[in-house]
Amino acid sequence: MNDKTKSAGNRSKLRMPRILILAAVIVVVLSGLVTGGVHWHDQPGFCTNCHIPMNAYVDNYYGGDTTLMITRHAMADTVSLRCLDCHSQTLNEQLTEGAHWLTGNYTFPLEKRQIGTRSFCMTAGCHVEEDIIKATTNTQEMSFAFSQHDPRHGKQECYTCHSMHGQSVYSCNQCHHFDLPEGWISPQPNGVIARIK
Repeated sequence: MNDKTKSAGNRSKLRMPRILILAAVIVVVLSGLVTGGVHWHDQPGFCTNCHIPMNAYVDNYYGGDTTLMITRHAMADTVSLRCLDCHSQTLNEQLTEGAHWLTGNYTFPLEKRQIGTRSFCMTAGCHVEEDIIKATTNTQEMSFAFSQHDPRHGKQECYTCHSMHGQSVYSCNQCHHFDLPEGWISPQPNGVIARIK
């Protein structure tokens, strides 16, 4: 074996560990980026990077106004919820919304989603209807027992009154004249909402 052949063999032996080290570094860096991206995607501020109309929602999430349900859910005593805990979407839905944003094919303010249904809000680990009725029955200020959540007018969907990202509407006051909870608004007698913060 001549010196040229030995030299070429030594160089190929040196290249292999370098290639393996480079490949390992690339795998570690990509894994870190993917892990960081997934964690970032779960944060409330993620959507506002592209979706400027989402800014007000994220501001309310962090705003500290506990009369807003979004803030109360964010500051919950047991589990603080993030947007994707309720707004779970498939990759296809996210890509479709991204395309709508890029093409300008969306309305502003964003259309209100009615995900606050009874079946959605009263799933395991969230709200329990019996506990809600007990907690909201107020007999001290009125001459009769009353609970806003009593189904005497039929069981209503939660979103009928509760608004996650704006002021909630005390729908009972369309017919009755009860004192408003702090941060709530009343509808007009015809059911129209005068203003929402």
